[in-house]
Amino acid sequence: MTHADDLDVLHLEDVEKARVGDIVVTLKRLGRQHALVMEPSRVSGAKAVRGIFSLTQIGRQLDVVIEPHEVMSTFARIEAVLGS
Repeated sequence: MTHADDLDVLHLEDVEKARVGDIVVTLKRLGRQHALVMEPSRVSGAKAVRGIFSLTQIGRQLDVVIEPHEVMSTFARIEAVLGS
C-alpha cells in the first residue's frame, strides 16, 4: 500500500491538454509505471479519481515496447505510430 501523500498524481486539466508522448515522458521523469488522474470537486474540494495511466497499456495500444530507460527512442516510435 502507498500512502496518498506519496502518490504521483496527474491533474485532469493538464491531461486534457496533453499528448500521449507528454504522458509517457511525465511517467518516465517520475520513475513510475502508473499515475492516477485526479480532479478536485468544485463543491467540496475533495479529489476524485478520474482515471489511471499505465506505460504498459499505452505501449500495448500503440504496439510499441516502452522501456524505462528508453525515453527518447520510445517517444520517437510513438510519434511514428501516431503519424501513421
